[in-house]
Amino acid sequence: MKIHSTQNLNSIRDNITTNKSSFGEVRQDVTDTRYLVRTGMSDVYLHGGSSFKGKSNPKKLIKVLMNDYLKAADKEKWYDKILDHGFFNDCLDFMKHEVFVQSAISCLVCMAMRPATIMALPSKKDKQDNMYASAHSVSSGLVGLISSILIAIPFSKGVKYAQKNMMHHLDTEILKKIKPNLEIESIWKDKAKTIRKPMEEWLDKYGNPFSDDMKNVMKIARPKHISEVSEETFKILGVDVDLAAMRGKPVSEWVDRSGKKIHFNLKDMFIAVQDEGMASSVKGYDNTNFFSLQHIDKDFLKEVMPELDIKSIEKDGKRLHTDFWKDVHGNDFKINLDDIHLSSYNETSNAVPLYTGAKRGNKYISRQTNNGSLDTTKVPDKLGSPIIQDYLDNDAEMDIATKALTWLPDIATRVIVASATIKMIPIILKNIFHLEKKKKSEDVKQAEIKPISTDDKIKSKVASSKEVA
Repeated sequence: MKIHSTQNLNSIRDNITTNKSSFGEVRQDVTDTRYLVRTGMSDVYLHGGSSFKGKSNPKKLIKVLMNDYLKAADKEKWYDKILDHGFFNDCLDFMKHEVFVQSAISCLVCMAMRPATIMALPSKKDKQDNMYASAHSVSSGLVGLISSILIAIPFSKGVKYAQKNMMHHLDTEILKKIKPNLEIESIWKDKAKTIRKPMEEWLDKYGNPFSDDMKNVMKIARPKHISEVSEETFKILGVDVDLAAMRGKPVSEWVDRSGKKIHFNLKDMFIAVQDEGMASSVKGYDNTNFFSLQHIDKDFLKEVMPELDIKSIEKDGKRLHTDFWKDVHGNDFKINLDDIHLSSYNETSNAVPLYTGAKRGNKYISRQTNNGSLDTTKVPDKLGSPIIQDYLDNDAEMDIATKALTWLPDIATRVIVASATIKMIPIILKNIFHLEKKKKSEDVKQAEIKPISTDDKIKSKVASSKEVA
C-alpha cells in the first residue's frame, strides 16, 4: 500500500519543445487544453515566440481547436431540453416498476422485431396470413403493456406507499428485525414510549438521520492532481493563486498572490492510495482510490504514512490540520503538496464514492448520504453512516420480499389477462387492422376450385389411355 505519486504536470509543460514539423509531436490532450485556456496561459503557450518548421501552422490550429471546444462546451445541447422535461422524469418513474419494464420489452419485440421477421420470411400460403400474424403480434404486445399499466403499476405504487407510511406504526420488534440500522430509542417522543416522533426525526445507530436507502452512497467529484486544477477552482476552494507565475515550480513551492504558501481546508486535500486488489475506474490510477485527509480512517492512514505519529492528528476528538501533525520523532510532519489531489465539480462531472479506508472484506466501506447536508457539490464536513455487510444483507432480503410482493398481482391476474387477450385480439384485428382470420371451410373451397395444372392434365390423359387399352 502506498501513495500514488504523480509527476508535476507544470514541469512537464515547461519542458515541451515546439520545434517539430509534425503537429502530433506538440498535440495537447483535452485536459491540457482546458488547463491552458482556463488559467489564461493559452496566449503564452500559443504566442510564446517558439518557431515551427514546415508548411503547417500548429499554433493556429491549436487555437482554433480550443475555441471550438469552448463554444461546444458552453452551447446548450439539443437533448438538454428533453432531459429536463417533466415527461422524461415520468418515464424514469415508470422504469422503477420491473413488471412494466418486462412488458415494455415484450411489447417492443411483439410490435417491431417479430412482425418484421414474419413479413420478411417467404410464405407458402397467402400473404394475408403473414399480415394477420403480424397484426396479432402487435395486438398482443399492446394488450400486455396496457394490462401492466392498469394492474401492476398501481399495485406496485401502493406497496411502496404502504411500506413508507406503515413503518411508523410497526411494532418495535418488527422494526428491529427489518431495519437493523435504526436506533429504536430515537423513535419515541416521550419517556413513557407512547408517542412516536415523525419518521423525519428518527436517528440511526450512528446518530445520523435514519435512512433505509443503502444504494444511494455518498460521492464526491473525482479528485484531480493539484497541478491540473484551474484558477477558478482554486478560488472556489479559498486559494487565490496566479498559476501563470507558478509555472515550472514544484507545487510545494507555490504561493498565493499575497506571497503566502497555498493553504487548503483539510477536507479538500485528497491523497491517491494504491492498494493491491482494490479496483479503480480512473484511467492511469490502477488499484488506486482517493481519500480525504479529513475523513481518512486513522488505522488506514498509519499504514499509508508509517512515519506519522497517528496520535498527533487529533485533539479532543477532532481532526487537526496537517500543519499540526507530528512524525514519530516529534518533529513537524510535512505533507508533500505534489501528492495532493483536489475535488471539485467545477473540474469534472465524474463522481467517485467517498471512502475512508475502512474495509468490508476486500472492499472499502461506502457511506450513506444521511449526513444532514443539502449541499452535495462540495466535500462534506461530516460523513454519512457506514454501510456494513449486515445492512446490505438485510436490504437484499427486503428487496427480494418487495419484488415478490410487487410481482404478485401480475402472477395472480396472468390467467385473466391472457383470457381477456384471447377474446380482445380478434376484435382489435377486425376493428383497427380490418383483418379477419380465414375459416377452414374457405381454405377447402379455395382448394376445390384450384385450377388444374398442365402436368395434372397430362397424367390424367395417360391414365385414361391405359384404361382403354
